[in-house]
Amino acid sequence: MDEHVKKAKRKYNVPAVDSAFKILTLLSRKKFSKSNLTEIANALSLTPTTCYRILQKLEELSVVRYDQSSKRYSLGPYLVVLGERAKENILDLSVIMPYLERLTEETGLTSFLVNRIGEKKSTIIAKVEAEQFGINVSVGRHFSIVDGAYGKCLLANLRREEAKRLIDYNDGLRPLTEKEMKELLAELEMIKIKGFAISHGEYIDGLIGIAAPIFNNTNTVEMSISLVGLTSQLQGAEAERIGELIKGIANEITNKLGGERPLV
Repeated sequence: MDEHVKKAKRKYNVPAVDSAFKILTLLSRKKFSKSNLTEIANALSLTPTTCYRILQKLEELSVVRYDQSSKRYSLGPYLVVLGERAKENILDLSVIMPYLERLTEETGLTSFLVNRIGEKKSTIIAKVEAEQFGINVSVGRHFSIVDGAYGKCLLANLRREEAKRLIDYNDGLRPLTEKEMKELLAELEMIKIKGFAISHGEYIDGLIGIAAPIFNNTNTVEMSISLVGLTSQLQGAEAERIGELIKGIANEITNKLGGERPLV
């Protein structure tokens, strides 16, 4: 097949499907978990008519629920079924969960599995909370690919020009200055060499994140595992020690998934 045709196929868009997914993603956010038609349409820049038609169809399929008394929409019950089926069929998740449990047990920190979605976003697809101290972040929460230590791991294993382009969007939890964007880009090469990344409260004050990339069977990085705790818990050499620990576990997962961490 001609390369131009291949690219055209990859870029083909179905607006209704795209809008339906955006509606479901919006309703998954705490702020919009129960929203009326106007709020949804405004948040997604959809016309009320288009938004209403899509919501009607999603309600018919039970993936969206409509409350007659409040006139508000929320995620529907059939998504629970789909979520359970997805969990059953994702081999990666069943392989990785015991490692998250092990990390949390050994460190006393909350562990996350973060997956890249689309070009510019990542999402938490699993977590194991520490008994003493748990970070209140929900599975399914979306972040910019530039956010946190887990984002640094994803960026560090992209081509430099692609990483720079994503950093230049500057759409993370907080805007970065020009200096910070340059520093982040410069940091990526060292992260790739070390095999783990540390985020010292750059995005959320008082929190430290440590993450390592997982390479899939095509030796690309779509996932990273991350530990999050208070900056007071992890200082200097201790943070580096935890970084080496999480890198070792990420490498074990990589091997289980048939991938291989490239030699740098």
